[in-house]
Amino acid sequence: MCFGSSARLPHNAGMAHAPNFKLALTRVIVPTGGPTGEPGADLATLEDAARFVGLLRTWRQSRPHWDFAAELLLKAAETGKRRDVEAATSQTERALRVEGWL
Repeated sequence: MCFGSSARLPHNAGMAHAPNFKLALTRVIVPTGGPTGEPGADLATLEDAARFVGLLRTWRQSRPHWDFAAELLLKAAETGKRRDVEAATSQTERALRVEGWL
């Protein structure tokens, strides 16, 4: 094994950037219900939406609409692309509508 050739690369070459959950959703979402049974706080960032999904009971999180929302929230945080943030925002809204929380 030759370690000398890797000395020319930065120590984190090839590693993915840390997800940025501080990015704003494309619009603020105001749920009328949530995991606690009470109207929740506004969802303004990817972090807010991901935290909301994380507070759901496991059986609810595993529903396809929430599972897909979580997947899109992570993708948006990883890429930071506006189209990915829009997709995550829209799917979170869809999931909330399915639950009757929007």
